[in-house]
Amino acid sequence: MKEEKSIKDLLNSVFKSYNQGYKYEETSVINSWDQIVGSMIAKNTSKIFINKKVLYLTLSSPALKNELRYHKLVLIDKINDFAEQKIINDINFY
Repeated sequence: MKEEKSIKDLLNSVFKSYNQGYKYEETSVINSWDQIVGSMIAKNTSKIFINKKVLYLTLSSPALKNELRYHKLVLIDKINDFAEQKIINDINFY
């Protein structure tokens, strides 16, 4: 009898076989952005994407952008904790 796997494990193995890395976790972070950072930050985020372990954020508030720059390391840790692995090394704010 074969070992049962979760859909998450199956998707991860498919992504890795096509050299897509952490696409499942990256998509999960983007879709759960409101849960990770809270509604105030999420509603001021107009674009979010991840490329080569760098999170790119476009924020509508210059004051919020400046504040998040000071808390970049905390935000990176929070995102990686949510994903349960290190998927983000840096954040670029726009």
